[in-house]
Amino acid sequence: MPKQKKLRCLLQTFGCQMNEYDSQVAIGLLKKAGFEIVCENGDSPQKKGQSPFLQAASEDEADIVIMNTCSVREHAEDRVFGRLGMLGKIKRTKPDLMVGLMGCMVEEHREKLFKRFPQLDFMVGTRNISELPSIIEEVSKSRKQVSKIKQDGISIEYSDLVKRHYPFYAWLPIMTGCNKVCTYCIVPITRGTEVSMPAREVYREASRLASDGVKWITLLGQNVNSYNGSSNVIARSPEGTTKQSMSSEIASASLGTLPRNDDKSINFPELLEMLCEIEGLQRISFTTSHPQDATEELFQVIARNPKISRRFHLPLQSGSDKILKRMKRLHTYQEYREKVDLLRRLVPDIAVTTDIIVGFSGETDEDYEQTANALRELHFEGAYIYKYSLRKATPAAKLPDDVPFEVKNKRNQDLLDIQKKITIERSRKLLGTVIPVFVEKRSTKHAKDMIAKTEHDRKVVFEGDDSLVGQFVNVRLRDIYHETLIGTLIQHAS
Repeated sequence: MPKQKKLRCLLQTFGCQMNEYDSQVAIGLLKKAGFEIVCENGDSPQKKGQSPFLQAASEDEADIVIMNTCSVREHAEDRVFGRLGMLGKIKRTKPDLMVGLMGCMVEEHREKLFKRFPQLDFMVGTRNISELPSIIEEVSKSRKQVSKIKQDGISIEYSDLVKRHYPFYAWLPIMTGCNKVCTYCIVPITRGTEVSMPAREVYREASRLASDGVKWITLLGQNVNSYNGSSNVIARSPEGTTKQSMSSEIASASLGTLPRNDDKSINFPELLEMLCEIEGLQRISFTTSHPQDATEELFQVIARNPKISRRFHLPLQSGSDKILKRMKRLHTYQEYREKVDLLRRLVPDIAVTTDIIVGFSGETDEDYEQTANALRELHFEGAYIYKYSLRKATPAAKLPDDVPFEVKNKRNQDLLDIQKKITIERSRKLLGTVIPVFVEKRSTKHAKDMIAKTEHDRKVVFEGDDSLVGQFVNVRLRDIYHETLIGTLIQHAS
């Protein structure tokens, strides 16, 4: 094993919390193996217009550069390609520099990347993260390109070595992959079909996090609400094989509503109710949901469990039925609207956010206007709006990318402007109210300010001291700065 290697971690973060979790696992494993992390996500603020790869340290400080990549959008891949080109130039003067890739780009392109970028030393598939230290050791000894990419299995690692950015907040992936057929989406190719973690493993990991001081967890999955896990435990052997087992720790745990029948499957609403019983765990949120699996049963579970966050992210993608059908989203706009109406009726304090793709194949002015009207009608608390980019391996690659870039760009900006006004309007209605917020950390910009988030996952800033970190407090909202809420500390929340 190389002694005390310095590792430069460059993390692709936007749009992919699963990637961020994978990076936290990788950092924990590498630290245990004796590597020194010279740059990790969260070390420095990301400024507007800055590369998504946080560059708090230079390559001169690192022996190894690893990028955890995302394939969902072409722009993200282009940035990685550009970064690899730059690293190729650096290796001419620093030949011992080791360059590696993790994540979805590895799953999509595989060994083709070695041919295109000879400066690339190793690639690690989403199901091979635990092998990262040994892969680096192999490369350092052989100086040959190494690729470890499994075809099957689950790309989730539960480990107490995970390097969390906040001690009281954690991500918890519960399923990965996707069985939906959205024509624009590359996730089924890069992450595979849906695989859910066994419910008892999820319960055990959530319990471990709570016992470690975590108070808020976010459940992750490409379509998290399509979770369908068995009630049995899969214990992993050191060789990576699996076997059915029931540890004494789990057998003695208070599993509440969790069925004892190992053949019983657990759906997402059942899993949520089960996790709500964990002592010490105060909030549970989840992302991302698919409209087809957003059921009344799920809404009822949210309504009767105050531990569940009051933000529900439900991607619409388009307000045009023609485009939705072309995307194979499996719902019409009317069906989507009825679900949102039902959710808001059952959970009046819910905040619904969404995703929109603008400029998809065949989108006319009329289709665009239907999407703009959907934003005005549904009045989302927030929306992530993206210009469509064709992914070559997806079914949509067979469709013409026939909306000019200039048109996509204008429609995208117009939708952003519409949503910004709606978000500000909804925020202004909150001014003067007292709400509970979860305190995450002290601001790096203003020494007196604490940064917190609401039950709707909105950012709040207020003056306070470090003793509040990891606690729920009440603040009175008094102003808005861009989309950040400004508050005044009232008292600790109950």
